[in-house]
Amino acid sequence: MPDKLYKYKPFGVNTLRAITEAEVFYAKPSTFNDPLDCDPTIDMDIDRTHLERLLFRMLMRDETEDDARERIGYLRYMSTEYGDFRTDPDVENYLMRMLARDIKSELDKELGTEGVLSLSATWQSGLMWSHYADEHRGICIEYDTRDIPHPCLGKVDYKGPRAVKTSDLYRWKVQERTDAKDRVFQTYFYTKSKEWRYEREWRDRRFKSGVAEVQFRTTAILFGYRCNSSVIKSIVKLLNDNPEIKIWQVLPKDEGFGLRRQQVDRREIDALAIREPGFLMFKDIVWDDDNADTEDLGPIAEIQADEPPKKD
Repeated sequence: MPDKLYKYKPFGVNTLRAITEAEVFYAKPSTFNDPLDCDPTIDMDIDRTHLERLLFRMLMRDETEDDARERIGYLRYMSTEYGDFRTDPDVENYLMRMLARDIKSELDKELGTEGVLSLSATWQSGLMWSHYADEHRGICIEYDTRDIPHPCLGKVDYKGPRAVKTSDLYRWKVQERTDAKDRVFQTYFYTKSKEWRYEREWRDRRFKSGVAEVQFRTTAILFGYRCNSSVIKSIVKLLNDNPEIKIWQVLPKDEGFGLRRQQVDRREIDALAIREPGFLMFKDIVWDDDNADTEDLGPIAEIQADEPPKKD
């Protein structure tokens, strides 16, 4: 696990609350920008009898035993439209697909309400500054992961399969094996397409989505290359009493397209007062009238009064 993880954010009220109130948002998987994320397929690698037992156990989470049996009986009845599932392999296969569909539905009911916090192992991703931090106008918050254990914090796998095996679901739900449960959760929550690997994502989970107290200590704030100076000044002043939080400005490298960072001079910004309008700052200065006597201007007036030299 990295010692530091990062959260890219646009500047706004929620970002201020992330700093001042130590808040983060655990998103519901169905709201992710990638519709395939946390939406695995089902690999039917067990027979029909075991599929029925698995679905029965999953239905029992919210329904009575009679209702669960009735649901499975209904699926059997629907398959008989095409023949006898006990003697016709094609009909049995059709029934198995219906069972798998309902198994997936029950799995989504159970896991789809959990909340996911997405973090990154890097602050140097130009794409993430563009996609998640308002095109480099936002900020990136650095969190330290070492203070307390994080049992649900895991690295995203960009090479793993998208399908959850029904054999693992059966071992988890029917045989109550924790190793099988871990494999299901890994596929469901921590596996993404290789196209997203530039994010170097780590994820934390909790039992429900929504706002929650952050489980990490904030150790730095990084301002995007295009971040408005007023935002930088405001947050620096906000963190006056937190000198342990480092403040960085992200800038482009001189060579190539990479990013670098340099520490912000907090003392220089802290010394600046709130700027007054220019007309108030200079209201006591007396400006010369355009029709003032040029004699008061001395040599300057003589120079201005001279005729321009004529060309031959």
